[in-house]
Amino acid sequence: MKQRVWITFCGLWMVTLLLKAQAPDWVQTHPVSDEAYVGVGMAPLSDADHVRKATQNALADMASQIALKVDDQSFLHTVDVDGRSRQLFEDKIKNSLTAWIEGHELVDSYRSDRNYYVYYKLSKKNYALHVEDRRRQVSESGYEYLSQGQEAEASMDLKRAVELYAKGLELVEPWTFLNLEVSRQSGRVRVADQLYTSLLGVFSGMAITTNVHEVEGEPFKPVATPIAGCLSRRGEVVPGIPLAARFVKGKGETTPPIATDHTGTAEFYITNITAKEGVQEVRIAIDESCLATLPQSYKSLLSRQSWPEAKVTVTLSNQPVLAYLFVKDDHDLEGCERNIGSLLTNNYFSMTDDPDAALCFIELESSVEIGTTIPGAAYDLNPCFCTLTLKFYNNKTEQLLLNYTLNRIKVLTPVTKSAEESIAMCIREVMKRVNRELPMKLKKLSF
Repeated sequence: MKQRVWITFCGLWMVTLLLKAQAPDWVQTHPVSDEAYVGVGMAPLSDADHVRKATQNALADMASQIALKVDDQSFLHTVDVDGRSRQLFEDKIKNSLTAWIEGHELVDSYRSDRNYYVYYKLSKKNYALHVEDRRRQVSESGYEYLSQGQEAEASMDLKRAVELYAKGLELVEPWTFLNLEVSRQSGRVRVADQLYTSLLGVFSGMAITTNVHEVEGEPFKPVATPIAGCLSRRGEVVPGIPLAARFVKGKGETTPPIATDHTGTAEFYITNITAKEGVQEVRIAIDESCLATLPQSYKSLLSRQSWPEAKVTVTLSNQPVLAYLFVKDDHDLEGCERNIGSLLTNNYFSMTDDPDAALCFIELESSVEIGTTIPGAAYDLNPCFCTLTLKFYNNKTEQLLLNYTLNRIKVLTPVTKSAEESIAMCIREVMKRVNRELPMKLKKLSF
């Protein structure tokens, strides 16, 4: 039996050696040719897509041997002086290397016990002819995008113009190391250069004017006056471009971005002012949603450009009331004063630690009563009856302006909870009511 196993093992070993011996030379040593570029690729047989992966690797191997000669008249010699855009397009070329590999031929393939190998070659002469042919095709196709973009720009359809210039530039990206020129009656057109400068120049010469320079508002309230921004380019109105209104000083909410109409106008409203500064600013600018269809790299190019904007001053006619929060000593719901302080600040008041400086004096009092334990299926419960009172006084006249009370709010807490945990549960339930009810009452206060 042992002899039979040994014979079987020796047989398999001999077969393995025979298979290795049969591996072609190009698997062991990378071929070299003066007339052709050579690519060898490998992928493990365990990969279900090993044939395609091996072919891709062979093409990448072949592309790495092609020394790119940047034409003196190419786009890469004229793109911006700081080098950032040049680097962008050089990266695009490197990432598109296999786009140049056409006309390659499969010379041989080999399958070992673990890997799959392919051997491709590409005639250097055929490659040169292919590159010249592709140069002409890409130049013509890029020029079509350029022409269509110029027509859209002339008719002030700038969003469409941006999309066309970007599509044309994306098409010529892998070939920008070549001289991409076309001849027309007007002369020779450097396609890549024109697409690039046209894309960057779409938003040049633009301005935004507004119907008002200043609006008046009140804290935590909307502003009735509309703000209209009119977009123009070299004196001509621009429709169809989304504008946005946003606070750049202070804080508040506005209606969403909206595209300019046929008069180049977009209208906005301030729906809420949530900061208390006496003077705030809203900026009207082109919204970046107009670049939504562009590749991220092109968005970055355009974001460096100077886009128009207009600012509208927002003055607050009714400054937030200065208030002082006084917490009584027998206050049981310790900790809820922080939540109430935030609520008061967000909805009406500017809080102070100086009671004499405050126009509004606010008195906070709370209590918690524990009822009889209620038996439960899983665990027993303690009923907590929470009462909270907030009294708002005019600190100058001592007049009571608002008496807000929550009386005996029932909160059930497990008997296994500690006193601190039970109080925390009570505070959460009480604050749900306070947050829902108190802001509407505060808006009715008058000093």
